[in-house]
Amino acid sequence: MTLTKEELVRYSRQLVVPEVGPEGQLRLKSAKVAVVGAGGLGNMVLACLAGAGVGELGIFDSGPVELSNLHRQFAYGTSDVGKLKTALAAARLREINPGIEVTAREGLLTAANMKGALAGYDQIADCTDNFQTRSAINRACLELGKTYVHAAVYRMEGQLAVFEPGRGPCLGCLSPLEAGDEAQACAEAGVLGPAAAAVGALQALEVIKLILGLETLKGRFAMLDFGSSRFSVAELPRWEDCPVCGKDAAKARPAPALRPAYITPEQLKAKLAEGARLRVLDLRQDWEHDLCHIPGDLRVEPEKLTGAAPGFRRGELLVLYCKGQSKSTSAWRALKAKGFEKVFVLEGGIDAWAEKIDKNMTRY
Repeated sequence: MTLTKEELVRYSRQLVVPEVGPEGQLRLKSAKVAVVGAGGLGNMVLACLAGAGVGELGIFDSGPVELSNLHRQFAYGTSDVGKLKTALAAARLREINPGIEVTAREGLLTAANMKGALAGYDQIADCTDNFQTRSAINRACLELGKTYVHAAVYRMEGQLAVFEPGRGPCLGCLSPLEAGDEAQACAEAGVLGPAAAAVGALQALEVIKLILGLETLKGRFAMLDFGSSRFSVAELPRWEDCPVCGKDAAKARPAPALRPAYITPEQLKAKLAEGARLRVLDLRQDWEHDLCHIPGDLRVEPEKLTGAAPGFRRGELLVLYCKGQSKSTSAWRALKAKGFEKVFVLEGGIDAWAEKIDKNMTRY
């Protein structure tokens, strides 16, 4: 394999970097990288890898562009709202660099299909925003023996790590809780657009360094606080009792966290129609409630609800909801610990209600 004249010109600015050179550029050209998630992190990672000349990129995501994505997902425009991210991202990457191969896979990746999806790639970039998918990536990479780059962004903070399962620590060594219901996606926790872009660029850099054989964050964990401009890197040792890669991981799996009692949007609609005695509690912020809410509900601060639960009796029927279901799941567990018996989480939150019950409701 050689570099064409066009490639020599295209990559001339990075070819003169001593750590790259023609040999490194050929490594990039031969590399196959899977990017799981085409959101705020994935947009930046994909663009950086395409620009750098990574030979084959796999895009994995599901669902369309939403208006609320556009403040941080710069591969998409206003006219793209409602179109599939995977197809749009693939087209954008081919514009950035026609000389690379791009494949897009639409659909959810789960613990059941993750291993098969990632098997054909050399490096993996975890650009997801929920713990369940991150955990599935971690387990798949452990079974496949693949090193992968993990990143996450939260409000004005980010984290970054390179996991080499089987030789060094894995995600389970950092976050042993596998249930992960409390881990909020950016839709509920919030994220500043430039923070996602900054973390995504650093994540892409770690992938490129892996391909080039340079020093990376293997065995270390970077914490990025953009609010205070403080960045730190800590050693991350392998945990012998890790539920994923520890010495006894194959013998026993950790007991899953208590699964909440769910009520579907259809079931809640039926109960409201029949006049059932219940309270529907919105755990989101005021502006979110003003934007859209379930008629007859009551907005409650999660901290007040789970602290003393003022005005609520342990025997009454409570239905908790938020944008998705992470805030309401956390509140459900806190209330159950206080002895509340008839507490339910609206499955899928207000997003599911808008999709299944009130299709005219404002989505965000």
